[in-house]
Amino acid sequence: MAKVKKKINIDLKQRKQLLKMLGINSIDDIDIEILKRLKNKLVMLTDSRQKNKTHYKIWDIVMCVVLASFSECYTWDDIVDFVEKKYNFIRQFLKMTGGIPTAITYERVFSIIDSKELEQILTTFLLDITMIKDFENDIIPFDGRVDCGSSRKITDFNDEEIITLNCLNAYSTKYSICIGSEKITDKSNEIPAIPLLINRLKIAGAIVTWDALNTQIKNIEAVVNAKADYVVALKGNQGTFYDEVKEYFDDKKIEMIVAGNSNSQYKKIEEKSHSNYITYEYFQTNDITWYSDKENWKKLTTIGLVIKTIESIVVETVEKKKGKKVIKEKIKRKKLKKEKRYYISSLNLNIELFSKAIRSHWEVENKLHWHLDFTFKEDDNTTANKNALLNLQLVNKFTLGVLEQVKPFYNGISLRRIKHNIDMDFENEYINLICYLLLSRYKRQS
Repeated sequence: MAKVKKKINIDLKQRKQLLKMLGINSIDDIDIEILKRLKNKLVMLTDSRQKNKTHYKIWDIVMCVVLASFSECYTWDDIVDFVEKKYNFIRQFLKMTGGIPTAITYERVFSIIDSKELEQILTTFLLDITMIKDFENDIIPFDGRVDCGSSRKITDFNDEEIITLNCLNAYSTKYSICIGSEKITDKSNEIPAIPLLINRLKIAGAIVTWDALNTQIKNIEAVVNAKADYVVALKGNQGTFYDEVKEYFDDKKIEMIVAGNSNSQYKKIEEKSHSNYITYEYFQTNDITWYSDKENWKKLTTIGLVIKTIESIVVETVEKKKGKKVIKEKIKRKKLKKEKRYYISSLNLNIELFSKAIRSHWEVENKLHWHLDFTFKEDDNTTANKNALLNLQLVNKFTLGVLEQVKPFYNGISLRRIKHNIDMDFENEYINLICYLLLSRYKRQS
């Protein structure tokens, strides 16, 4: 098979660095070398199919889906079309015994793959190739996401209702990588999934965040046992604990903290969002000796409050009488809206870190869940088999993690445009993506 000369957008010095790093002779072999290494990891996947009835290698199936996910492929049929177009490229590192699989074959094989095995292989491979060794000083939000297209209602054609796939994700805000996922059972919620996921992760030295629903004694204990810290929301689901924290932060206490209470710290952030002015006020205190049940909450060190004030200008039309005439006038009026949120934490007094943890929590929504919906169009995928859909989602999260690492090399264009560029000129763009991924590792090393 004739080798095509590829256009590589890196200079001679960078090329030498990459060749030395991988121990290969030609820069044109970098993409194939990396793909071979991933394939060798995927060989370890458990294959429950009967060998005498198997036409396609399980790692060939997964590798094709991984490659397709970097392009504009969102369904099993899209993957088939992609493999047909890029068959000569794929045959450089895959044998493709049995030829090109059908869409049904891709979905069926993905439905039998052990999700935890696949996640372990993909995540470990990404961490190894980017030289990410630990998550110390990282902020890791935990949050659930529902795959809207996976549900089925009872109809004349469907005898059984199928509930949407719900998955709990742990996201590294430091490295922009999803580091773990846990499928939430149909008759449950995120609460019991939290310790299951934490026990599989190595998050020592990190700060964990989540929504108030998951603030439970057992979940806090799982975080501390993992040698991590927590900054988590507190709401009415904790009954008297919430009421007592809320009562503690009365107007007088807030004034004392702003004035410089020695057991507390305060920070104020102002920003403009569209036509609104938003003020965030952060309050943190280690004055918790008054709480009688604090020993039940492992490593409880501080409590906090965030006051969010939204100031907007509302334009109203009023009618005024001038003699016999009624004149309509537009007047501007300031409208204030205040929200208070309460938190518990294992952190010592450190308002900068405390506020950063709270603000970083939303990155799991903005940088992971939003991209799965918008960049990867997962909500449009109507796959009913939840295991197949979960495994496809794991591939997309792996791809998203790679794209986030290389994004700085693409001059600020969106991830969706990067995928489009790869789709338009796959062989050339993909080798550049691999080079950028390795350069991000080189920068991390130096």
